[in-house]
Amino acid sequence: MTEYQIFNMMYVGFISNSMYFVGLVLLTWLGFRMANNIYNSPDANMAAKIFTSVYCVLVGVQLFYTQQIGAAILSTAVTSLGDIGAASADRMTTYTDSPLSIGGTLQTIFILLVVVFQLAIVWQKK
Repeated sequence: MTEYQIFNMMYVGFISNSMYFVGLVLLTWLGFRMANNIYNSPDANMAAKIFTSVYCVLVGVQLFYTQQIGAAILSTAVTSLGDIGAASADRMTTYTDSPLSIGGTLQTIFILLVVVFQLAIVWQKK
């Protein structure tokens, strides 16, 4: 496989992964709407709070998994580039090792922050 083909396959993988991510962004927005409706409803029952909390956690897990798929796509491309001896493999290795990279520490912390924020809205008293 040539360097061009490896990059092309990586980009195709990123396109499908990003489409899934956009869907999860919409589900995250829906989670915030549900949490806000519970917060603003004086008679929200316990079942609504529990189901909304489970929903928000599951969307957060899916977001984390989507990031890990993106990280795997990048890692596989870097490994394949290294296998063929491409000069770009050394430069791309720095991206896979960075905490700012896709699937990195910073993105994981961000997802946790979003889920905690949603749960705080659901469970705080008005």
